Amino acid sequence: MLTASPPMASGLGPATDAGRAALSVAPWLGVLFVMLFALNTIGGWVRLSGAGVAIPQWPIINGSLLPPLTAAGWDAVKAGYDADQERLAQRVRRGELAPGNLGRQAGDLAEFKGMFLTEWSHRLLAALVGVLGAGCVTVALRRADLRRRIGGPMAVAGIFIIAQAALGGLLVQSGTNTHWLFLHQANAGIVLACVLVAILRLLDGERAARPRPTALAVLVHAALALAWLQLVCGALVAGSRANEPTVISQAWKMSPAFLWEGFKPLSWNLLDNAALHQWIHHWMATLLVVTLVALYVVAWRGAEVPERLRLALRISATFVAVQVVLGIGNVYSGFTPLVSLAHQFMGMCLLMSLVLAAFDVRRGAGARLVIVAPQPVVAAGSAGGRP
Repeated sequence: MLTASPPMASGLGPATDAGRAALSVAPWLGVLFVMLFALNTIGGWVRLSGAGVAIPQWPIINGSLLPPLTAAGWDAVKAGYDADQERLAQRVRRGELAPGNLGRQAGDLAEFKGMFLTEWSHRLLAALVGVLGAGCVTVALRRADLRRRIGGPMAVAGIFIIAQAALGGLLVQSGTNTHWLFLHQANAGIVLACVLVAILRLLDGERAARPRPTALAVLVHAALALAWLQLVCGALVAGSRANEPTVISQAWKMSPAFLWEGFKPLSWNLLDNAALHQWIHHWMATLLVVTLVALYVVAWRGAEVPERLRLALRISATFVAVQVVLGIGNVYSGFTPLVSLAHQFMGMCLLMSLVLAAFDVRRGAGARLVIVAPQPVVAAGSAGGRP
């Protein structure tokens, strides 16, 4: 007769139904997190390369979900693109849209194919993310044990994934300029943060009581909020063409009172005032760096800071240092697309490291992953066993 192995101490232990459920969904959440990160990066490239208006239909593309497979098919989608560019140009002439809504102009069919396939790849990955996200949310909400543990963040992630898809469809109809495009980046940050929190909750075997607010906790959450706002502001800067050298020099030398154009509508100043966007982006970055430095000083002096929290803060310090270098490089390189894309990617990495830090701060002693290996099976009649 065989003796049963003792249950594992971690939340991922397979000895219970809850452990088996966690083991079943945790790898898929990891895959979803990586795919979301890739989708956000590809989306940034779509925006920076000007390929976002290459496919004016959504979700159907010329009667199909696939790219054209014949020369006649490519001619048809190119004709649809040209017609949509003319429609947008008419709206620009009427003052309804800014010139940036036209995106990059395709010089020939070969250039258009590259733009088309860039946008199509983004949509394909978004569809796969939607399917996988729906499956993970369904599993998390159907089981009571998983619902208690990760139901909240996964439900929020599901809502924002749906909102992201709807927003993408609306943006296709209005071009790729600043009007609401920055919300795409805002939603992406929220979805990634929710999925990461769900993963951390599954890994969190021993939960400490939530501690009282401390200076460390306040600074971590302030830095997290500022990092998210800075990502959103960066998307606004890219959308309103606030990266032009004349705009940069004007924004850094003037106060917001002079940058605000009172004779224009409030909506224009909020969505299209490139100099104001650059001013906010610059000074918000300064505030974020100051907050992070204060956070690192408080954490370095604290004797009870958990090791994983210290690791998250060290990683965030590396990310912010790289971000500063990329930001300066962006200015002096004239905002080349690859440098700007690296800037966005590193900003999302910084945000995720702060999500990890905030999670551990709220757990007090830190979410410790304690996995006790199961004891070896003891056969009948062997030493220590029972007949």
